[in-house]
Amino acid sequence: MKKSAILIIAAVIAVVFSGCVTKQKYQELETQYKNCNKDLSAMTAEKIDFENSAKELQNEVDRLNAQIEKLKSDTLAISRKLKQSERDYAKARKDYDDLLNDFSSLSKSNSDEISSLLADIDKMKQQLDERERELNSKSAELAEKEVKLGELQKILDQKDAEVRLLKEKVAAALKGFEDSGLNVYEKNGKVYVSLNDKLLFASAKWEIEAAGEAALKEVAKILENDTTINVLIEGHTDNVPYKGTAQVKDNWDLSVMRATSVVKALLKFGDIAPQRISASGRGEYFPIDTADTPEARAKNRRTEIILTPKLDELFQIINNN
Repeated sequence: MKKSAILIIAAVIAVVFSGCVTKQKYQELETQYKNCNKDLSAMTAEKIDFENSAKELQNEVDRLNAQIEKLKSDTLAISRKLKQSERDYAKARKDYDDLLNDFSSLSKSNSDEISSLLADIDKMKQQLDERERELNSKSAELAEKEVKLGELQKILDQKDAEVRLLKEKVAAALKGFEDSGLNVYEKNGKVYVSLNDKLLFASAKWEIEAAGEAALKEVAKILENDTTINVLIEGHTDNVPYKGTAQVKDNWDLSVMRATSVVKALLKFGDIAPQRISASGRGEYFPIDTADTPEARAKNRRTEIILTPKLDELFQIINNN
């Protein structure tokens, strides 16, 4: 789009200086230029939507993790209360038995004392019954919490296994690119495909090179065959200022353009629903290596394809609870 706008402007200047332009021709060129600006504004809005979607997804995952931790904490608290109730119940039962023994040893002639003891026994029996009901209630509540926690843990284990399987599948498909600056690894329940900028782009460019297209075709095959994977593309640069022109002026813009180029390539090479993919530009602010050396900067210039299995089943259980 940027090249088209420049060509249109160049054409307008050429015809103006030539002195041979007609009003109709000038208006056509001006209309084309405005259309280019509209397309650019639409792409910018789309980029903002993708970034907001990624933030919302991350916030939702953080909220669910907090709920799981709270559920574990509640279960632990109930377990402690249950143990304390069991100790209280055992002590009350012992006191009750001691009272019965004392009562049986008293003289039958001391009716007032006997009546008092009977009243105490009745009162203690009521307390014991109340304690027993409370203990049964807490036991049932604890059992229910343990069942729910077990269900959540089972699903989390299943998701971990799916992530490991996905990593192995991706690593096998991209094995031939490992020596070209590609790395596949697992972190925080997600699979990361990190591609060095030399594999994908020429210096300061965002058009994908032939070698990079070959790697992205393999990734697109996996995404096409497995529709349960959500995809986030993150563009990263080094800390050397990028001095561009027009709409791509700095490292922020460059990282966004590179991430968007990868998104478009994946959609081109595979039958993938666009709703599953979002793009994000990180600029220079998430480096792998913070050292100020050429080697560190080379590591930081990368594009990451982040693959996340859908968590619909886990979300449903948590919402039902």
